[in-house]
Amino acid sequence: MIYVGGSQHLYKQVKKLLLEAWNKHQWIYDKLEDKWYTPEEFKAQWKLLVTDYNLRRYETREPYLGWKESLERIDRQLKAADDFRRKIEAYYKMDLKRK
Repeated sequence: MIYVGGSQHLYKQVKKLLLEAWNKHQWIYDKLEDKWYTPEEFKAQWKLLVTDYNLRRYETREPYLGWKESLERIDRQLKAADDFRRKIEAYYKMDLKRK
């Protein structure tokens, strides 16, 4: 068994996360960085990513659900940007009276 820094418990937790992802055909999502890893990518990089203190930030999720959420976020941001543009245009169309 391979583990880092004598933390066999950490290795077991990472292995459990990887097995869950593989068995459910899901990917591993980093909630803090909003970043997705295939199980293979995570397996190759986990020693650089995971510590005893940050393991909770990783979870297995359906990647298509994450894609859908990303598109919804983009849509909300585009609507907010368009509202802001309209507000700017309305402001400069007013006849500004300065004292």
